[in-house]
Amino acid sequence: MSDGVPPQRQSPERDELAERMAAASGMEKVTILVDHLAPGTSQPSSAWVGELVSLIEDFGLSIPEIRRATTDLAWIARINAQPYLGDDDWTRVLRASNTRTARLCLVYIQGQRLRFDYRFEELRRRCLDWLTEFEDDALVRSLAAFAALGSRSSNGLNMFRRAVDAPDADGKSNQVCLTAIWFADHLPEQPQMMLRLADEMMARGQEDEVVYYRRATAYRKLRQFDEALFEIDRAIDGLGVGDVLRHEQFTQERRAIVLAQDLQRQIEQSAESVADAITRRVDERVAAASTELENRLNEASLRLAQRVDVAQEMVSSGLLKMVEILGLFVALVGFVVGSGSVVVKAHDFGERALAMSLVLGGSVIFFVLLRLVTSVGRRARANG
Repeated sequence: MSDGVPPQRQSPERDELAERMAAASGMEKVTILVDHLAPGTSQPSSAWVGELVSLIEDFGLSIPEIRRATTDLAWIARINAQPYLGDDDWTRVLRASNTRTARLCLVYIQGQRLRFDYRFEELRRRCLDWLTEFEDDALVRSLAAFAALGSRSSNGLNMFRRAVDAPDADGKSNQVCLTAIWFADHLPEQPQMMLRLADEMMARGQEDEVVYYRRATAYRKLRQFDEALFEIDRAIDGLGVGDVLRHEQFTQERRAIVLAQDLQRQIEQSAESVADAITRRVDERVAAASTELENRLNEASLRLAQRVDVAQEMVSSGLLKMVEILGLFVALVGFVVGSGSVVVKAHDFGERALAMSLVLGGSVIFFVLLRLVTSVGRRARANG
């Protein structure tokens, strides 16, 4: 039955489904299956899962088709608030068909339900078991990367790279990886990583409104608001009629972009105002400091000039006093020499006594004059 041969007819409804599936090609089969099983997602029971596994095996859907069908039905089940698959659901499905395809379908459905509700820790624990059997599956790797990055595990980035580089990576697995990076705001290059992966997906024809939405978020975080608005408008335009949940999510992102843009403008304007105010204050302070410094320099120059004048006057006065004293000494020497000659030439005691009296009197007069000269100099310096 793996070659697309329809199953053995069991009911008119099944016959009609078989005819439609036989005429469909590619992803049209997925749309038919999703439309056929969607009503069952609103029931308390998850009986539709067993029917899905049966139809997938009967019609031989490929892995990308299985991923799309299980993801779409898991999303509809979430919207309809259907409970997660329990142990009884797993047992019932595997009792009917315990094949790799059946187990993979269960993993896809349960993993996507946990991913849609952001149950990072529970999804991380389950992925530890699922990877033992499906380690080579890109979607399982993506779910593990989503759980690891969302819970900020140390191996999250490594698991993300393994999922992106998986040989069987497709649009659905890359969407999970893109969402994983969207939650990894603890990574320094988160926006750049989102844009790189989105560019790769667009180059492979995997683009849709969700890819545009993620690109808008990345550009917003990079403060490239014009690009962000362009991408979010593309995402909103791509939404189908009645897609209320995602429309609200996308419009919230658009509001966030506009608010961030306005906030950035206000910050820039405030920064300019603050910079201008600081510049004015600095200029005022510099001008005041320059004026004060100039005044101080002028005062210092004046005091220095006064001191130089006083020093020059003191030097001149000192030199004059030295000349006066030197003159007195010269006069004294001449007086002493002359007096000595008179004493030597004196003939008797009377003449010698008279000569000695002259020498003594001249010496007294010299010391009086010397005293007078030095006293006048000290009084002049004290008054100055």
